Amino acid sequence: MPDDHDVPGKGSDAGENVVMHGRITTENSGDMRRALNQALRAKPATVSVDLSDVSYIDTSGLATLVEAARIARGQGTRLLLGGMKEQPRYLFEITHLDRFFDTPAEETSG
Repeated sequence: MPDDHDVPGKGSDAGENVVMHGRITTENSGDMRRALNQALRAKPATVSVDLSDVSYIDTSGLATLVEAARIARGQGTRLLLGGMKEQPRYLFEITHLDRFFDTPAEETSG
């Protein structure tokens, strides 16, 4: 279960990138929270979260993303989720949180 989380691209005021890997569960959602908080700390215009290498996310990971979205909105940052695979996308859909998050236009279909 890889739980490494990268925060590449520090420096640009335009946006930050957070790349997640593997399975996001109660065991490692704290790591995701720290990575997201680090990216949000600079109050960039956009924080992009790349979930293309995430095969599974549980409700603690989902709650962490909701928390990050609330922080982002409160400070005027757009939180953008990209690359969702089958299980994470399904969880977002059944909880109706797919309407709460911004996703790239090409990911809203299929």
